[in-house]
Amino acid sequence: MLNTLLIEDNADAAEKLQFLLTKYSADKINLLAHASSGQEGIAAIAAHRPELVFLDIELGDMTAFEMLERIETVDFQVVFTTAHDHYAIKAIRYSAVDYLQKPIGREELLAAIARAEQNPMRMLREQVSQLVNHAQPKSVLPEKIALTTSDGLVFKKIRDIVRCESDRMYTIVVMSNGEKLMVSKPMGQLEEILDGQEFFRVHNSHLINMHQIRQFVRSDGGYVVMEDGATVSVARNRKDDFLELFSKF
Repeated sequence: MLNTLLIEDNADAAEKLQFLLTKYSADKINLLAHASSGQEGIAAIAAHRPELVFLDIELGDMTAFEMLERIETVDFQVVFTTAHDHYAIKAIRYSAVDYLQKPIGREELLAAIARAEQNPMRMLREQVSQLVNHAQPKSVLPEKIALTTSDGLVFKKIRDIVRCESDRMYTIVVMSNGEKLMVSKPMGQLEEILDGQEFFRVHNSHLINMHQIRQFVRSDGGYVVMEDGATVSVARNRKDDFLELFSKF
């Protein structure tokens, strides 16, 4: 069972989540305590040493990210909760941290708990730093992304990603130094995370970094040659959008 802490400043939301955890996850979750502010959360974490924390993004006295920054050792898993399509969700995705959007449903909650059981990774200090740096509404785009592999989290500069290739529910991420990473996310999720970073999905199975294109060849239906030498076809129904974007580089 996962020793779990709930940090939520909204009494109704806390009561609902406590009910769901008690009713549907009593065999998986040992709910230690509920804290209703960031300061209470810091004290509760120190007192209880949880393995998993459900953490509201907007607390009354500080944000969740500010709270995490004040904790010397973040040695637990975090599932963020938010009532809105929050500006911070993108930072959460870049940092490879789990989150739930309120109102939280039974199936979504059980899926989050299953992920926590299957991948018992504590937050890394670099993840906390990324969240703090990029969780502001007017923040510049992140320079790094956290990628989940079978060996754990790796942090890579986005500009060094050459291309992403779909492999069913996984994605092969090819770096400029030739390194290939098998990432445990479908490519559609990576595409969503990298939106605004000048990546383009030229084909159902390929997402490419526009800054890593060496050449576009019009013959044979049209394909690009990437900086790593790979050739990637451009789907017919995406060629016009690709050429419009390509002309800006």
